[in-house]
Amino acid sequence: MLLKRLVDSLPAELATLVPELDSAGIKTTESLIFSSPSTVLRLVPILSTIQLDCLVSICVRLTAPEGISADEVEEVDGGWKGFGIDILDDMFGKWDGIGVIELAGPRKVGKSLLALHASLRILASDPEAICTWIDTEGSFSPERANMILEEWHVDEPNLILERIVVINAFKLEDMFEAISQIRNDLLSATSAQGHADLITLMEEIAEITYSKGMVSFIINSTASSHPTNPQSSFNKMDIKPALGVSFTFTTDITLLIQETGRIFGLTDAEEKERIRNKPGLRGLVEVIRSRICHTGNWTVFETDGVKLFDIVPPHEIDEKTTRISAGLPTGPYRPKIGSLAQTLIP
Repeated sequence: MLLKRLVDSLPAELATLVPELDSAGIKTTESLIFSSPSTVLRLVPILSTIQLDCLVSICVRLTAPEGISADEVEEVDGGWKGFGIDILDDMFGKWDGIGVIELAGPRKVGKSLLALHASLRILASDPEAICTWIDTEGSFSPERANMILEEWHVDEPNLILERIVVINAFKLEDMFEAISQIRNDLLSATSAQGHADLITLMEEIAEITYSKGMVSFIINSTASSHPTNPQSSFNKMDIKPALGVSFTFTTDITLLIQETGRIFGLTDAEEKERIRNKPGLRGLVEVIRSRICHTGNWTVFETDGVKLFDIVPPHEIDEKTTRISAGLPTGPYRPKIGSLAQTLIP
């Protein structure tokens, strides 16, 4: 929690020290509690040892969660309704739908689209659900959300769209403000310091998520991992989630997304055309780390920028021969290898 949020709860002589701590880069209660006393005293010379001990004690008392017996914990089912792609949703198994999902990948591989589909499915199924979308790039598109709902033939899409609250947060401080606002609403109804603040932010998101039975999506970028990512099943996967290993361990599952052409080296003419002219693509989704399913699982999906599609795997036996043997109509012949239109299930 940001120290400045505790000013009103601190004795006057300690409250006056918060701006000094903030100027020294100690902005959160976690940074104060877990930094060594010698470091804090060196950064803030006007702070005495007694004042520091008292301040740490108050921060722990005000921010530590209350203990609860396991037999008093109520079983809560989350609102998770999946992404709407069977092969991707199957990887989550019987997950209860409460937790933090990280979607990591380079730009324009469908991270935000997957999160938007999952969020809209929850909103469509629960008339009381609310989605808070914290937009760090100013890229949220209400038009695309409306197009998705129209594809689903939702009777009154505005009733769903009006339950999406978009908050622009372009700085880390804005993110803390947004998370604090979410916490308050629920209660009433890359330096070392920067990295520590990010971990603190993720811990706050996780605490809200678990305590309120929510599902949260974290959209992350990627960093290079040459020659290959050791956590991936593919030797051509040369990217990894950004922000370091510890950031990944603050989530329940990390999905790494990349264009299939960069992994398998095969991009047919139709896919190239989509990449050039539309936001559509075919993407690989791999479970890099997970507490809720097997690590290493992967699947492939396709999108035209609005809709999501399963990808049909090739038949081991010729499909036409199988259908003839079963006395079923064959329809147009579908080869094992072909264009995207021949290997899609809408």
